[in-house]
Amino acid sequence: MTHSSALLLLLTAAASLQAQMLPRPATSEAPFLTVQGRGEVRVPNTVAVIHLGFEAAGPGEAAVREEVTRRSQSVLTTLKSEEKVQRLETTAVNIRPQFSPIQPEAGKHSQPPKITGYLGQVVVSFESPVEEAGRLISSMMDAGANSVSNMTTRPADASSRAAENEALTLAAQDAEVQARTLLEALKLKWAGIRSVDATGGRFDPRPMPRAAMMMAADAAPLPELDIEGGETVLTREVTLQVEFSAP
Repeated sequence: MTHSSALLLLLTAAASLQAQMLPRPATSEAPFLTVQGRGEVRVPNTVAVIHLGFEAAGPGEAAVREEVTRRSQSVLTTLKSEEKVQRLETTAVNIRPQFSPIQPEAGKHSQPPKITGYLGQVVVSFESPVEEAGRLISSMMDAGANSVSNMTTRPADASSRAAENEALTLAAQDAEVQARTLLEALKLKWAGIRSVDATGGRFDPRPMPRAAMMMAADAAPLPELDIEGGETVLTREVTLQVEFSAP
């Protein structure tokens, strides 16, 4: 191979390598716009979530434990016999000492607090139809419960799913209407959907005004409570990216 042929081959290889290293021109992407649609559905709260408590206090731990056990077993037995009660569970059991601080005498080290008694508590929760909640609370207070620590209301599971699907449909329709209206106003042409994001918007159970009540062991029976469930506003959001072109 001659000197000139070798030089030509080297130059050719170098040119080929340089062409491979050069960045390729980026492909042009269609322009797009982004809109966010919102759907809202109101659904009635038909399920009450109730937390009942059984509390007792006294100087001896064994007596306190026996009292809260007696109360809770009586109420649990009654609740299990109720056809309208669902998702019954014990959510808390607590027996703790109560202390009385001791004032230190002058010139002496402080003494540790003295146990003066014990406080016991058991909490159970259950669900029922809202229209049955007042009757059940009153009945369970008569059966041995002496506090209602909390209550919320929520939609039934099937109603929540149906309402969420409806809200999602409304959100998608709202996003599409916004995009088409904007393109029409700007004299642009719809070219297709680039992406859809439907992860936005959820709901939480709506708390009722706290039904925090305490009842002494020898108190008169409560009248039946009137419980109003209210409603939950369920929202969904859909983000839509739409490609467009000039007419």
